[in-house]
Amino acid sequence: MNKSIVILLVVLCTACSKTIEINTNEDYESVVLPDGSHVYLNHNSSISYDENFIPRTVNLSGEAFFTVVPSTSVFTVASEHGTIEVLGTEFNVKSTSKQIAVDVKKGLVELKTEYNKSKVKKGIKAIYKDGEQTIQQIKSNREYRKWVRSLQREFKKLGKELKPVLKEIGNEFEKAGKKIGDEFKK
Repeated sequence: MNKSIVILLVVLCTACSKTIEINTNEDYESVVLPDGSHVYLNHNSSISYDENFIPRTVNLSGEAFFTVVPSTSVFTVASEHGTIEVLGTEFNVKSTSKQIAVDVKKGLVELKTEYNKSKVKKGIKAIYKDGEQTIQQIKSNREYRKWVRSLQREFKKLGKELKPVLKEIGNEFEKAGKKIGDEFKK
C-alpha cells in the first residue's frame, strides 16, 4: 500500500473517532481504558481520550490513580502543565491550575514540562509548579492512598448493596428461562 493512502486512512480514522469524556463531580469513578489500563478518578476530576485509544493518551484535569497495562507503545497522561509518559506502571497524578504532581507507586515514569523533564521512580513524588523551571523530587508521602481507600470502601459497600438485587435478578432469569424452556417443549 502506498504511503499516501496509509496517511489518508489514518487521517480518516482519526476524523471518524470520537472523544470519550468522564467527569466525576462529587463522586469517584473507576474506568477501564480500551487497552485494559485502569484509571481511578478522585472527586472533581475528569479525563478524556480518543475512543480508538491510538495513541494511548489520556487528558487529565484533577487527580487520578493509574494502573497501566504494559505495552510496546507509550502511555501518556497530558495535563495543563505537562505530560507523564510510561510503558506500564502504577502512579498517581494530581493536576491543578497551579501545579502538577506525580507520585509513583510502582515502576518508572517521566514527567515532561515546557522547561524540563525528569524520570520519577517508585517511592518518589515529583512536583512542577506553574512559573518555575524546575521539577522538585521528594520522598513520597503516598497521600493518594487515602482517597483510593475511600473509593475502594465505596465500591465494596456498593457490591454488598447490589448482591441481593443481583441474586433476585438471577432468580427471575432462571424462572423466565424455565418458562421459555417449557414453551419450547410444547
